[in-house]
Amino acid sequence: MSGPGGQPFPLSKLAFMYVKKIAQPLANRIAVRAKKDQRFKEMFCLPPANLYHFYEAKIKFIFMNIGKIRVTKVPKLDEKTAIELGSNLCAEFIIMSIASVIALNEVMKYKERERLKDEASDKEFTELTDYVKRLENVIDAQNQKINEMLGLKCDSNEFLRYSGSFAVDWPAASKSTKSATAKADANSSAQKI
Repeated sequence: MSGPGGQPFPLSKLAFMYVKKIAQPLANRIAVRAKKDQRFKEMFCLPPANLYHFYEAKIKFIFMNIGKIRVTKVPKLDEKTAIELGSNLCAEFIIMSIASVIALNEVMKYKERERLKDEASDKEFTELTDYVKRLENVIDAQNQKINEMLGLKCDSNEFLRYSGSFAVDWPAASKSTKSATAKADANSSAQKI
């Protein structure tokens, strides 16, 4: 995969150059401090520079296939070059660390926002399901009351049918029920006498 200029990943190279440019003032300050402070130079500038130079030389020898000689000892850098390389590495490491922390913070904020959205949608979903369940309970209760009312109507119709005075015409049915009840009252009073 190569870009338009024939170089692989041109945007990553551009980003790395941008970081180097931003880190340059910090690298200059680190180099000045390393020249003044021997302990700072030995702890922060020289070890990363020597380590970087050692592995860079080994990798170059392997990939360039320079001779069949195995590299056992890489020549050390002189102190001025090592301080410059070490200060550049330290500055780039600091800038990349800060950028990584900022990016990680943004990712964590994004995840928190997504988690809050998910919680809100889950809460809304549970509220809707609870509401639907309550509506189902209300509908069941109303259906039960309707069935009870239908049952009462059926019971009253059966009562009228069994008394022998059930008719399609309600006013006629009510007159016949009155006369039937009057006869029943007359019979019961006759029996008492």
